Amino acid sequence: MTLRIPAEVVCHHGRVDLDAHSHALHSRFGKLRIGIVIVVGSFWILAPNMPSSGVRSQLDSLWRPAEEIGLVQDWGVFSPNPRSQSLDVRARLEYDDGTTEIWDVPEFDAGFGAYRSYRWHKWQERIRLDNREIHWKPTAAWIAERNDRDGVEPARIILIRRWIDHEPLRPDGQPINNGWNEFEFYTWERDS
Repeated sequence: MTLRIPAEVVCHHGRVDLDAHSHALHSRFGKLRIGIVIVVGSFWILAPNMPSSGVRSQLDSLWRPAEEIGLVQDWGVFSPNPRSQSLDVRARLEYDDGTTEIWDVPEFDAGFGAYRSYRWHKWQERIRLDNREIHWKPTAAWIAERNDRDGVEPARIILIRRWIDHEPLRPDGQPINNGWNEFEFYTWERDS
């Protein structure tokens, strides 16, 4: 049996060029496929970053596949509307001997510790949400387990959400300090 190779795939050196990518670039249908990939890919990258509008909400379902494969980058967190609040979670520990203490997330050095701090800040953003209630009891128990003092254990842990609203700067460039708001969102008591 003899293999017949079309003349258009034999290069001038007599070698066979069966590279599918090269063939796609030279055929009409191949050029059309590449053009469609470029147009769809560009749409999937650019469209989700359009400003919020009626048009964007109508097109929302068209970039779901891009979300699935990780092409969508939500830049809305940065600009033009940066976060206007600082968030915090802390715990008030009430000990058997009647003393109280405040637990805050750990602080780390500015070098590699910044990576650990970032994780704690992300944890604070999530644990404070009402839809994370399943994690509140284990969190309080974990804090209690790590904060006994000379055999005196915390009898109660109260988790507290804190936030501060950042107002625009004053004309002299100084921030307006409205102070922290607090809300006790979970109370854990040690089993007797």
